[in-house]
Amino acid sequence: MASFVREVLSAAGTLDEKEDFAGKAIKIQKKLTDLKSQLAVRLEKKHGEYGGSGVVLASAGDVTGQMERIAAEIQSLDATINKHFRAELLDRNKELLELNDAMQELNLTLQIVEKIKQCRDLLESVNEDLYSGKLYPASNSMKLILKILQTPCSSLDESTLKIFPSIKKELAFQKLQLTKKLKDKWQNMVKIEVKENSKDRTRTTSLIVNVGLNTRPEFQDLIQALHATDILHDVLEPFMKSLRLEFFEALIKGVARADGNPDNTFKLKLPLNSPSTMEKSPGPLDVIQNLMIFFAFLFKQFSIPLAENVEGENEVSLQEVFGEKLSTWFCNAMIKDVLAPAVPNSVDLLPAYQDIVDKTEVLHEYLVNNKFLAATNMTLLNYARNVDALFANKVCQDLLTKAREIMKEDMFTTVDMEPGSCDQSDLLNRKVDDHHDLPIPPNFSVPEKIFQFPKCKISQSTLKVLELAQNGLDIAAKSKPFCSIRMFHTVRNVFELWCAVVPTFHKSNLESLPQLAAIAHNSTMYLAHRLISLGFLYKDKLPAMSQHTPTFVDIVPRLRSVAGAIMVQSLRKQRDTINSILAGSGISGSSTSGGGSASSGSGVGGERRLSSGVDQAVRQFISQLNHNQKVWQGTLPDDVYYRSIGSLLNAGLEEIMQKILGLTDISAEMSGQFCSLFTQIVTKTPDLFKPASSPDKYVRKWAKFKELIIVLDSSLRVLEDRWAEGSGPLAKEMTADEVKQMIRALFQNTERRAAVLSKIK
Repeated sequence: MASFVREVLSAAGTLDEKEDFAGKAIKIQKKLTDLKSQLAVRLEKKHGEYGGSGVVLASAGDVTGQMERIAAEIQSLDATINKHFRAELLDRNKELLELNDAMQELNLTLQIVEKIKQCRDLLESVNEDLYSGKLYPASNSMKLILKILQTPCSSLDESTLKIFPSIKKELAFQKLQLTKKLKDKWQNMVKIEVKENSKDRTRTTSLIVNVGLNTRPEFQDLIQALHATDILHDVLEPFMKSLRLEFFEALIKGVARADGNPDNTFKLKLPLNSPSTMEKSPGPLDVIQNLMIFFAFLFKQFSIPLAENVEGENEVSLQEVFGEKLSTWFCNAMIKDVLAPAVPNSVDLLPAYQDIVDKTEVLHEYLVNNKFLAATNMTLLNYARNVDALFANKVCQDLLTKAREIMKEDMFTTVDMEPGSCDQSDLLNRKVDDHHDLPIPPNFSVPEKIFQFPKCKISQSTLKVLELAQNGLDIAAKSKPFCSIRMFHTVRNVFELWCAVVPTFHKSNLESLPQLAAIAHNSTMYLAHRLISLGFLYKDKLPAMSQHTPTFVDIVPRLRSVAGAIMVQSLRKQRDTINSILAGSGISGSSTSGGGSASSGSGVGGERRLSSGVDQAVRQFISQLNHNQKVWQGTLPDDVYYRSIGSLLNAGLEEIMQKILGLTDISAEMSGQFCSLFTQIVTKTPDLFKPASSPDKYVRKWAKFKELIIVLDSSLRVLEDRWAEGSGPLAKEMTADEVKQMIRALFQNTERRAAVLSKIK
């Protein structure tokens, strides 16, 4: 370093040739080393020999003197260096920095000139390529220009230079020209034409690719130029849309057929109005074959690399771009319109579906080999090969759909059920063995009609639903375990569906039409009856259910609950109608005091005679019951009918008795009229229970109502005798307060009435 400094100072003429700073520094270094050695020796002697202290002190004085002289030499050398070296070095360093800046500026200027030269050369090349029709080289040159312009030169702000905006403007103009030429050439070489023929009512769609052996390189040059200029997407977007709408959809849906396809043209003929005008719709195998023909045409015409092959890079072709844009939609459309409808709905048709699976595999392999589908895209194969799940899904879906439609049918179309008829299954045209050994102990008396459904009417739709369920179980018995279990649970869902659909879909009619409510009740109870044993009939036919008995018994309570709810809702509607009729009859309690024929107070509505509304209401009440008898008797099972009509009659009688017992003044005339009207009820209503029963078994207030008629038409003595101190027939049906109320309303306030009232406790 010292020699370098010396050379610099010598060259500058500021260093005396006799002065050698390096030599002086070396001499001083040697003196310091000697001094250090001497000092070490002196210290060792001082601390090692205690007797020679005077000599040591003298030696230490010499060392000190030497140190002072060396320090002076160092200071002298430093002053000389500062004088001759450092000031000059700062000046020379400034000059060096200025020279460096100048060199950098020259280099930057050179880079800019080189960049401008490259852009200009490439622009000239673009002009020549455009003129000669070499579109792909022109697009590559433009790509290079853009790359050069996007690469900045060091830290220079190129926007301050006027040349670069001019170059960019020229580049934009050339790109506009190139884009126009590329799009025009694409439209000339690739066309889609649509022609209509009014004679045979068809429409012909043609895909024309004007590319031959001689023009193949030109077409490749076009595609690669489109890709290089980043406008391939803009050109392919409308073309892909037309391909999908005009060709793929028509072929996939089977509404078109190929019509004379030369090497560079693919034609499809479609009906103008409806696909039904075609002779016959092609099956799935024909559809796949037609698609392979169309794909073969596309791959032949558009198997073009998007860029020149570079070693080490994967070559991307145009059909791969087609696949990226269409493969997802194509797979979904194939599944929806070809494969899904082809899935069989019968076990017997499953072997034929294997041909479709094989053809789908061929199509998939063909598309993968031609890079339309990615090798990892297994959508078509996974769907086609998953035949068991597809079959189960379709059969189960069809079963539930048919069941729902049947449940929506009119329920007035009925079938008469007789005891035992449901076991013969003649109505279903089926032969089902319903006789199984039951674990009944010996000598156990079994009623003759045990487990038999009573005589009634059920809807025809009920039998259809049951037949549909049995068909589903038959399919389950023939299917593989997976489908068998799915099918069994779907059949269970059919009856769950009944519980939801029938009460909801027919709600308004069930509420307003008592006969329909009765039919729905019977039908639901019939299904519950059949489900008790239905699962056991297929116990040996469903090996997949070997771990659990295939039973429907758990659904029976819900079906019975739904049936009961339908009937109860109808009965409530009829009861409300009867109560409404009787509520407007005019029977109401009077607030006047006293009783009997001597009273001048009002009995009903302030009159001593009953109004015509009372007689009309009673007659309408009986008429309503007769109407219910017509629609229910023969439709409902006898026991259900008797309990239903009895509950309505009982509701009407309770309404009448409540109003009569609430009266405070009943004249003798009114009492007679009441007896006459109520006697009509007692006389006519027993016909509702003929021929097998009587009202007193199903009408809870029947005996009380008859006692009320007796009270209205009896004397105080008779009432006293029928009370019989609380043990007579009157006491069994009416309370003491009710009897007292009637006595006060019917008889005048006399000592005799008071005596009788005192005995009624």
